[in-house]
Amino acid sequence: MSETLAKRDAALAVLEEVLLAARKAAIQAQKKELEDRFQSGLKAAYYDILTVALEQADLFELDPVEFGLADFDPDSLLGAPRKAA
Repeated sequence: MSETLAKRDAALAVLEEVLLAARKAAIQAQKKELEDRFQSGLKAAYYDILTVALEQADLFELDPVEFGLADFDPDSLLGAPRKAA
């Protein structure tokens, strides 16, 4: 395995962990949005990160499955927050 390929694999692993953490944090912010308005801004920031990642993946013809965003639609974060039961 070449050093370049190993670095690419490592970079992809780092990117996957960052995006998975952003996805998880965005969903948590969405759940807490009614309790804390700061969460609304936080959710918007994660939305931007995840949207750019998916747009770039599309541009380079990458499958979001490769970096942990399979079947994830950032637009799902834009819906109205639901009140806790």
